[in-house]
Amino acid sequence: MLVTVVGAVVLAAVELVLGTGFASVAASWAGGVVGAILLPVATQAGLLLGSVIFGLRVRQVVFGAMREVASFKRGSTTFTFRSLPVTLRAQIGPWRSPVILRCWLAGLVSALLGVAAVAAAWLVVPGAFGRGLALAMSAFMLVKLWPKRVPLTTSTGWLLFSLPRIKDPERSDFLAAPVAARAYEALRSGDLDTAQTHADELAERFPGINATVSCQIAVLESRGLYAPGVLLLLKFLSDNDVPPRKMSYLLAGLAGLGFKAIESGQMPAESLLPTAKKALEDAVQLGYPEFELNGTNGLLALIEGDADNAVRLATSGAEYNHSPLSRADDFATLARAHMALRDNAAARAALARAEELAPWSPRVTETRQRLSVS
Repeated sequence: MLVTVVGAVVLAAVELVLGTGFASVAASWAGGVVGAILLPVATQAGLLLGSVIFGLRVRQVVFGAMREVASFKRGSTTFTFRSLPVTLRAQIGPWRSPVILRCWLAGLVSALLGVAAVAAAWLVVPGAFGRGLALAMSAFMLVKLWPKRVPLTTSTGWLLFSLPRIKDPERSDFLAAPVAARAYEALRSGDLDTAQTHADELAERFPGINATVSCQIAVLESRGLYAPGVLLLLKFLSDNDVPPRKMSYLLAGLAGLGFKAIESGQMPAESLLPTAKKALEDAVQLGYPEFELNGTNGLLALIEGDADNAVRLATSGAEYNHSPLSRADDFATLARAHMALRDNAAARAALARAEELAPWSPRVTETRQRLSVS
């Protein structure tokens, strides 16, 4: 909010110094708004282009924000369109070696396209609107070039200036990423044996690092072995000094795993629930977006007997989540919440959505069994 106010004041000051009048101030503000939207889209488009050129994995591309309007799959990439077309997001990751060089080159393309967009704004668009557009895009380009890596966001500047200098264990996480990516692809298709093979390979080549342990936990979770996953994650957290960004991911994962372990009866609620709830709170404190945890909070509400709130949160999680496996999990929670409210028709509708995404998921199959009995 403060950045928006400061930007508006700067744009107004420029027009007042030029003596162009209030109409030009309004035009400059409009240009600033458009620039604030276009520059992040330009750098993200450059990152996507660089990823395709240099052989990175593009798992999902999301156009817009808010509710999902349409979604389709081309090859291994899912394209999703949302109701407010002002953003562009993508899930991009390493797929083959050399990992760091490919990521750096993709970041370079992102920077070049962003700079080209800024130059075009200065040279092509005239008047007060053009000045607002160019100034806003210039400011946002500088922000993009600042090395920054927080939960769910990595800046172009981090790829360009920080990535080549990373040291272990983070460097090993990058080098392990292609094998981990293949494991996660196998999990998305329900091929648990292949995923296990890749997890075993990681354990042999990169023992004890975050990428390996996270992959092992994902395989355990996909087999419905929530308690072993919780114990493995707790051991990793106690044995390692984890940086805040990765800690936020791990704590969010610990919360979700813990709630599933409690729900399934694999671990007692009286000992695990306080730990899992604290992990959820700490993940948000470390920067993990709270809206991305609606599905996890929905499961917590269901465990605590608040089925109405579970319906609301699980619905929101399923609507805004990008991962097919996470969405299937949210729909399973939604189905169980509807069952708790004795609305089996709504539960079956939610379960059908879950089965479209991951019919093999343990929580989906268990929910199907419970609904068939009822």
